[in-house]
Amino acid sequence: MSEESLSEVARKLELLKLRFKDKATKDIGLLQQAIDQFRVGRFGPNDVAAAYHSLHRLAGSAGSFGYLALGEEARALEVMLKPLAEASNEVAPEQVQSVIDEAFAWRVAHLIDFLSLDQAVGQRAAAASLPVNGEMATESCVLIVHSDPDRAQELVQGLELHGFAPLALPTLQKAAEYGLSDVTALIAQDTQILRDGWQLESISDTPPVISLGAGDSFDERYALAECGVDGFLGEPVDIPVLADYMERLITEREESGSGRVMIVDDDPELLEHYGLVLEAGGLEVWRVNDPADILTALSEFRPDIVLMDVQMGKYRGPNLAQMLRFEPGWLGLPIIYLSSEDDREFQVEAMAKGGDDFLTKPVSDDFLLRAVTVRCYRARQLDKLASRDSLTGLLKHSLAKSEIQNEHARCRRRGEQAVVAMLDLDHFKQVNDRFGHRAGDLVIKGLANLLRHQLRKSDVIGRYGGEEFVVALPDCSVENAQRIMQSVCKHMAGIEFHSDDQEFTVTLSVGMVPLQDFLTSDDAIDAADQALYQQKQAGRNGVWVGGDKSERVRTLG
Repeated sequence: MSEESLSEVARKLELLKLRFKDKATKDIGLLQQAIDQFRVGRFGPNDVAAAYHSLHRLAGSAGSFGYLALGEEARALEVMLKPLAEASNEVAPEQVQSVIDEAFAWRVAHLIDFLSLDQAVGQRAAAASLPVNGEMATESCVLIVHSDPDRAQELVQGLELHGFAPLALPTLQKAAEYGLSDVTALIAQDTQILRDGWQLESISDTPPVISLGAGDSFDERYALAECGVDGFLGEPVDIPVLADYMERLITEREESGSGRVMIVDDDPELLEHYGLVLEAGGLEVWRVNDPADILTALSEFRPDIVLMDVQMGKYRGPNLAQMLRFEPGWLGLPIIYLSSEDDREFQVEAMAKGGDDFLTKPVSDDFLLRAVTVRCYRARQLDKLASRDSLTGLLKHSLAKSEIQNEHARCRRRGEQAVVAMLDLDHFKQVNDRFGHRAGDLVIKGLANLLRHQLRKSDVIGRYGGEEFVVALPDCSVENAQRIMQSVCKHMAGIEFHSDDQEFTVTLSVGMVPLQDFLTSDDAIDAADQALYQQKQAGRNGVWVGGDKSERVRTLG
């Protein structure tokens, strides 16, 4: 996020703080009037509960806007009033007056003092240091630190074929001087890391670090972990293995800072505050102010997690969570309660009704962001187990088809263009027969990683089955898709795989069609499969464009 954007977020947070202060001033005034009436026996059946909920909201929201002392005092008064508010029978005036005595009334009257003292210590400083969302570089820049220039060049050339943009440097000091803000990964010898790893300590956002070395003792590996190394591979390293290992670490790092969060809270200022903080940290946020809108919002946004207040007017968070679990599609959705309620028994009961965790207000902006980001990452990891192919990390067959169906509907509705392509590794059975299934798996993962680097994040990439893949390219002409797939074929043919000291290469055939030209997405996929067959018949290792204007584009062999 740019400095200008951060400044705008800080300005909005300051305005929210002022809005909260105005609203709290009015609420405290109304609360004071109600307490005065209670003390002389003038109250209706729901008035005490209304006063309790007013204190509950104040206790839960004040700390988030920096008024920590106000929140603590409101919380103490809320706890005192809770037995009366939850009484099953109508409470007698003497019961009310035994709790709401002169001391209680004095404390309510002086809540306003906490606002006047402006307890929002450090709020401006916190806003000024809002977390910056570091976006991944468009090119996967990889720094290679190796004392042997010839070996470093081999690594550079090999990783280039896998879609990375590697740069060789002689020392970690040079890497630190180069700057790591736009670097996707750092590869270095274990000896260099153990000797000069301190060079990286001053860098706040170090990319994933992979160590290469011959040492495999416990002490050496522990020392590398102590230096902050994320992965280790023994030398001499097989480049496809290195590329796959690096891709996994990069993906994990990228996903650890992203996520989709739905916030459900009936306090508009608090809702907006949480949303701004999470968005400044790189998360996508959907705000729900009226709990009755939650089902529609869920179907439209499909979040990774839901943050939900426990008490929202006539709605209770645990009941909403239980209602969501009626739908099989939401059984696995993590629901995190965000409330000032710190009674552990209550928290356990609330989680038993469909919740997964509890964050107790007040919660600092920094803690909120870190806690939510971690939970989003875990939720996405679990979702990947169900939706992603375990070998490649790509979409499974059924989900890939579903995504292509959605893209087909979008193209037909908006009159836009897209391309669907079927890809198949040539003579793959011979690879398995000659070099074994382990080598075959490495080839499949190599193609998957290549596709991730060559294609856009908006493109659909799925493993269709065995050695066959399916790709959809939204907002892409046939001509552009043709060039992209030719590049994929060229890079794939240049990758050298190793098995038992033997080197081998594998080529790729592609068939593609314009997605929008077909009545259904299944028809388009079938046509792309026919185009793939045509390319196989024509000699493999290339791209064939099918459809009504079927035309063989090019064979690369």
